[in-house]
Amino acid sequence: MNRYNIDSCALLVEFNASVWTARKLDKSATDEVVISKRAGAKDAARVNKHLLAGRGELDVIQKHVGAVRTYVYENTLPWSDTGIRLLPTSKFMDFNDRMGKLEEEFVELVNDFVQVYPSLITAQAMALGDMFDRNEYPSAGEMSHKFSFRLNYMPVPKAGDFRVDVGNEAQEELQTKLAKLADERIELAMKDARERLKSHLERMMERLKVEEVNGKVTKSRIHDTLIEGGLELCDVLKALNLTGDPVLESARAKLESLLRSVDVGDLRKHDSARVEVRTQVAEIINKFNF
Repeated sequence: MNRYNIDSCALLVEFNASVWTARKLDKSATDEVVISKRAGAKDAARVNKHLLAGRGELDVIQKHVGAVRTYVYENTLPWSDTGIRLLPTSKFMDFNDRMGKLEEEFVELVNDFVQVYPSLITAQAMALGDMFDRNEYPSAGEMSHKFSFRLNYMPVPKAGDFRVDVGNEAQEELQTKLAKLADERIELAMKDARERLKSHLERMMERLKVEEVNGKVTKSRIHDTLIEGGLELCDVLKALNLTGDPVLESARAKLESLLRSVDVGDLRKHDSARVEVRTQVAEIINKFNF
């Protein structure tokens, strides 16, 4: 196993957000379903009602959180099963600024929702009919506490930084295990980076395919994201290559050079342009064993 010392070029980031689900178990409706279906077990069914059924005010917040998660995943690498991610220090300022703005948007959306929340409860009395129960709705004062946006930064632990009061032999063993675990996590993180590049190359191969079936030419629609998204990926991967993997960097650089020479309009109009670019993508895949 290689020894990677990335504590000076990366840090750990943890993002968590919570949004009120507006879901509630309806015991009465559940009992009705169990009885009507003649189920022998009382827990055979669960009826969860949507307290804001038919309303989209909460969806806006949920979609925003989803977009934030996507941004975090695209600009970091996996580190642990708990959701902690690895962020290159070279991207910290941009990342932190962007997350700050996303948090401000989150707070604004939540405040807007809390303001209209009382009127939504009144509207739901008609929307839910007999299923409506005012006691199931938190008060307006409680509602603001149903949402949270948390971002934490932590240093990457050093292999030798093991502060436990144990014997020298035990401490040495623990430090060895910590070093091995850290290296394994870094290997997995870099595998994730390579998989991202591989995925985009394969997507390009599929989108640029030109086939003739029964005398008719078939081809996929070309979206701007095929090129623009690829360039954004190349920019991100340049920072995420924390171990200086020469294969990843060479493949990334070749793809970036290719994408900068491509005109999306030509790909849409000319099959020959598709074939040419697809051939070059295939060369990258074959050369670097992606």
